[in-house]
Amino acid sequence: MEIALSAVEECIVWTNSLGQIKWCNGPFERLLGQPRLFLLGTLLSDKLPLWQKQQLVHQSNHPVELALVTKKSGKQDYEFQQSNQFLILEIAWSFVEIANTLGADDAKSAVLVLRDVTQQRYAAQRQQEINELLEQQVAQRTQALHATNARLQQETERLQQLLVELQATQARLVHAEKMSSLGQLVAGIAHEINNPVNFIHGNLIPLENYANNLLELIHLYQNHYPNPTSEITLASQEIDLEFLQQDLPKLLDSMTLGADRIRQIVLSLRNFSRMDEAKFKLVDIHEGIDSTLLILQHRLKAGPNHSAMKVIRDFGNLPLIECCPGELNQVFMNILSNAIDALEVLDLPQPHLPQPHLPQTHLTYQPNQGCITIHTSMIDSQWIKIVISDNGPGMTAQVQQKIFDPFFTTKSLGKGTGMGMSISYQIIVEKHRGKLDCLSKVGQGTEFIIAIPTTRLEF
Repeated sequence: MEIALSAVEECIVWTNSLGQIKWCNGPFERLLGQPRLFLLGTLLSDKLPLWQKQQLVHQSNHPVELALVTKKSGKQDYEFQQSNQFLILEIAWSFVEIANTLGADDAKSAVLVLRDVTQQRYAAQRQQEINELLEQQVAQRTQALHATNARLQQETERLQQLLVELQATQARLVHAEKMSSLGQLVAGIAHEINNPVNFIHGNLIPLENYANNLLELIHLYQNHYPNPTSEITLASQEIDLEFLQQDLPKLLDSMTLGADRIRQIVLSLRNFSRMDEAKFKLVDIHEGIDSTLLILQHRLKAGPNHSAMKVIRDFGNLPLIECCPGELNQVFMNILSNAIDALEVLDLPQPHLPQPHLPQTHLTYQPNQGCITIHTSMIDSQWIKIVISDNGPGMTAQVQQKIFDPFFTTKSLGKGTGMGMSISYQIIVEKHRGKLDCLSKVGQGTEFIIAIPTTRLEF
């Protein structure tokens, strides 16, 4: 048995109940560097001083004492100084009680098995250090990747935003160029129409005078020569002279009314197409609204799928406003066109409740009649308000949040570019330093509120 125990690599030592060495194997002798003869009978705690956490282990906490006192088994790592180096020993202890022994000190004993695990622990510690270093590097790399990814995400979002802004700017420039060309075309047509219309209108007055003179002269002839010759009587019957005398004044009045109407339309076209008036100037806001409504008059009439729409003008007493009239007319055109579109798309529900700024007597339209209300008023001495509302189907909160976004439209393909309200917002908010808000609920119509200063604000 002793030969077998001496052949194992682990150090084995056996003590009595007093902690004195009774037996040990060869590896234990080599560990302490002393032969067994000098070790027997000595206290194990004296021969095997141990360290933990750079502190010498007290005798009461020595493994041999733990085995004898607690009478339990255990295992821990300890440090043992051998020559000039510290070894890490894994020590397992057990309490042993043997009956029928000759001495009381031999009845209870402790057995300790010591194993040199210095290399394993150092390797494990090194591996742990390497793992911790790798984990730290991985964490740093991960953090760096997260930071890089966040920067890339921010840069991507910034580039996407720049792309949207660039597309919106491009669309605005194209729209502005179109509106400028359209304004020049409309202004040119209005000018060309205005010249002959003025010529016709100017000649209608003397023409009416000449016609009245001729009719009076004929009437005198008829009074003084009641019995004309047969040739005159035949000619009078052929031209239906009696009807001609009655219809000619009506015809001249109709021509005058038509010429006045053409002049009014030309004036409205010229007022609306003020694209050359990009600079701020004092204008009558109501004039721009009326011009826009006149251009849209044909859309307000009854159509195949909708009845005639009513327009309620509730104009306040406004001073001349310093603004860009041509661009402001674009805003009126966009909002009013959208209101007409909304009233055309479906059978209308009951009208919404009267607006706070409108007395109930203004609601003179029929329950199912499309109605657009335009209200203007002074907010204070420096600001005016223009409210354009309709009793159409309204819009959802999701649509309302995006109504001023570039390229957003609820219209079918080919019927809307999604730039009208975005450009309107730019004109009101950015150029005129005003405010443009939209209030709408499904089934309760839509209301656009424009607030602009009476004079140009410089920032």
